[in-house]
Amino acid sequence: MKISQYLHQDHIRLHGLLGDAINGPELDLEAYGKFRGGLLRHIAIEEKILLREVRIRLGDEPHPCAHRLRVEHAALTSLLVSTPDRALIDEIRGLLAEHDSREEGVEGVYASCEQILGDDAEELGERAETYPEVRMMPFYDGEGVMRTAKEALASAERMAPPKPRRVA
Repeated sequence: MKISQYLHQDHIRLHGLLGDAINGPELDLEAYGKFRGGLLRHIAIEEKILLREVRIRLGDEPHPCAHRLRVEHAALTSLLVSTPDRALIDEIRGLLAEHDSREEGVEGVYASCEQILGDDAEELGERAETYPEVRMMPFYDGEGVMRTAKEALASAERMAPPKPRRVA
């Protein structure tokens, strides 16, 4: 399976888990925990396999959308820190909808990456399938925790390194 197919199927799985978390009158923290771990793993696959391999093939130049994706990944990660409630899950869902639409489709990042990766997209899909679970920290609800996508994106944008410039 190509890496783009794997990541697309993982989007569907993650959205299902998030839906399961809010399906009843009370939040299902077990389903949310699976979503949280799955999303962190998904982000790691995109960062450590997909975007890294594309950068290598582009002669150490990042994919044109890499900076934006990294800002959104940082924002999503920030939103996963605190104990969830329905308002926080709505923020995550909204940000994911924008993020996933940027990645998928014939003009999305995944399609662009696959053109760059060529025949290696299948091997990278196998690497993605076997990527390990990520370690998760307990929820933290103290000072500095972000609970809105707007706040998390603004913070991630401030902290993101500037786009590298090539000097000829």
